[in-house]
Amino acid sequence: MNSLAAVLAADSATTVQYYGSRGIEQRYFKGANKIFQLSNHHPVGLMIYNSAGLLSVPWEVIIKEFRKSLSTKSFNTVEGFADEFFDFIQSNSRFFPDEIRREKFCDFASSTGLSALLSIKSALKDAGESDPSKHIQRYCGEVNVSDELPYSDDEASELAKACWDEVFQQLTKYVELVELAIDPKDLESFTKAVFVQSLSNHGNDDNYTGMVFAGFGDHSIFPELVHYRRCEFWGVKFSARSKETQSVNHNRPAIIRGFAQTSMVDTFTSGISFDAFAKLNSFVAEELLNLVDSFNDDHNLSIDVDAAIKTAIDNFNEKLFGYMRTDHDDPLRRVIGFLPVDEMAELAETLINLQSLKEKVTKPSETVGGPVDVAAIIRAEGLVWIRRKHYFDAGINSRYFTRQ
Repeated sequence: MNSLAAVLAADSATTVQYYGSRGIEQRYFKGANKIFQLSNHHPVGLMIYNSAGLLSVPWEVIIKEFRKSLSTKSFNTVEGFADEFFDFIQSNSRFFPDEIRREKFCDFASSTGLSALLSIKSALKDAGESDPSKHIQRYCGEVNVSDELPYSDDEASELAKACWDEVFQQLTKYVELVELAIDPKDLESFTKAVFVQSLSNHGNDDNYTGMVFAGFGDHSIFPELVHYRRCEFWGVKFSARSKETQSVNHNRPAIIRGFAQTSMVDTFTSGISFDAFAKLNSFVAEELLNLVDSFNDDHNLSIDVDAAIKTAIDNFNEKLFGYMRTDHDDPLRRVIGFLPVDEMAELAETLINLQSLKEKVTKPSETVGGPVDVAAIIRAEGLVWIRRKHYFDAGINSRYFTRQ
């Protein structure tokens, strides 16, 4: 982003995970759409990563339906558009019926309970025991409620009542399946603990979507972005967490950010990727430890090793970060601050292609790949496509563009 526009670029690779005959299996496809126009009337766009759907409904369908519902409505900030989108999801019983939300949560709770039962079975076998009561009590005592839980006590109790029969019956079947002799009272306590653990963990599995809202609100002078790292249903409630907001302003002429796979953007902006930086730190610490130990052995010195290494690493990081900022990050942002839209788009597309090329030659499977879509969002023009793939031939589908 600079003071003129926000440019979004995304690849087309998507991963589909499912349970097959060999357990969890994955397939890779390269036709996903990850950039969307959020409003037909206002300069706001949305980019997604990780999961391509919500409760089996593709994000593309949800976003386009929201766009129709939004119509000409607008907000002072980009975050206002995001809040409206999340309210649309939470209240949409047509796409996300209450029974489907509960059913998906019950499936997750039952799976959580089965994993716990298998762990108890394994612990009994290792200890040469047959009575699971002690292990069930330990499990019940170790379960804690998440601090981030988006439920009041009353709401959690209502959800437990709604799901209790289904989860309890499923866990009863699992108890028979794993051949555990559990007392009925212990099974009831176990089910309660499973519910608490499931409700606490449901918002922390891998089936989440990252969302980047970008563009201009009614009161925005310069472009803004709002990034939510985790968007998903937590129990039966939609949750959007780990919010981060950034905007261009009079003192900050440009912003460049990578999402999901960021190593190429990190290397471009900082001169080194953060995975390489982490390795560099560990190697330096290891060599410093060997050096200090050799001095202590050779000269009978008594040096506080931990303090000496911490001081050296802190000084090293301060100098390295200073170099990265003054010689890489600051000059790059100054240049981006003056780039025209077409050159910003070319830069964004190039970074995605470099990330894709790196994965192609260094990894067995590509999580970044396929055609790159690029969109620019300008206050006056709105969202304008610079590069856009179509699953159909545009030349023989003129009626589609006429409708648009």
